[in-house]
Amino acid sequence: MNLKHYLFYQRRLIFTYIFIMTFMTIMIWVEPMLKIDISNLLYIQLVGAVLFSVYLLSEYFIINKHFKTVQRNLVRKAKTYEQHLFHSLLQKMEQHHQEMITEILQDKKVNLEFMTSWFHDIKTPISVSRLVIEQSDKSDAINSLEEEIDKIEAYVEQALYFVRSDHVHRDYLITEVDLSKVVHSAIRQHSKIFIKKKIQLDLQLIQIDILTDQKWLLYILSQLITNALKYTANQGKLSISMEEDQKETRLVIEDNGIGISKADIARVFDQGFTGENGRMFGSSTGMGLYLAKKLANKLGHGLTINSEENKFTAVTIHFPRLNDYYQMNEI
Repeated sequence: MNLKHYLFYQRRLIFTYIFIMTFMTIMIWVEPMLKIDISNLLYIQLVGAVLFSVYLLSEYFIINKHFKTVQRNLVRKAKTYEQHLFHSLLQKMEQHHQEMITEILQDKKVNLEFMTSWFHDIKTPISVSRLVIEQSDKSDAINSLEEEIDKIEAYVEQALYFVRSDHVHRDYLITEVDLSKVVHSAIRQHSKIFIKKKIQLDLQLIQIDILTDQKWLLYILSQLITNALKYTANQGKLSISMEEDQKETRLVIEDNGIGISKADIARVFDQGFTGENGRMFGSSTGMGLYLAKKLANKLGHGLTINSEENKFTAVTIHFPRLNDYYQMNEI
């Protein structure tokens, strides 16, 4: 801060001083009872101007010194209330800046960990495809290749949704959607696995319209059904039902698979967490439920899980009802 900028900053104070001194001089000069010589009046004006200038210059040196200290990021102690407020503002800005940097670094670390895991996982179906081509006859090769291609597509889709998960607001459209139709679409995507594993499907669906983004909800359902099929034995059972009350609509996906241990159930939505079951099934990445939970939260839906080991696992998507303002006022 140079002297010119400082004087401009103090312009109100300077104008106030000039106005007061001018007013006092005029009053003294025109008052007949006060007979003051013009030289004395000028002397008073000179002393006042000198004292005021000394005050301005001393304040300038104090503020300028403090300003330079702030620029060097070596601020120690505020000397005025104004400086104290300035310090507080700087500290809040610095704290916010550090939080943003920490968040960015954490996101970068998460992305790196995911992509490292993803590259490792995507190599498996590619390697299997090559082995199938080399060792199998034509008909078996086609069937096996279809399975591996489905896995590759699933991994690619998972990577795409992972990248987009932090920017859902840029790529979603909330509309009224028939929930039962979305469920049927998700089931059709997994029809081959249902047939191959001979999974019994029990649907208890009714027509309920909800507010959501159909594309993102379809992906969430697909992840939940994939998980359920993965951990359900051949000739097992998968049930999908719908419930509703005054507060919310619920979609429950329940299987009679291997279940989740009590030690793991609190962490199944954590990124990269596979638990005991994930270690038993080597293809588990720990990203499916994490992404499903994250996307559900972004859309304003809830996602909860309940399970008992070796008996069942039930995942529930909660769709809160929007209260009608006018209807509430009428009541």
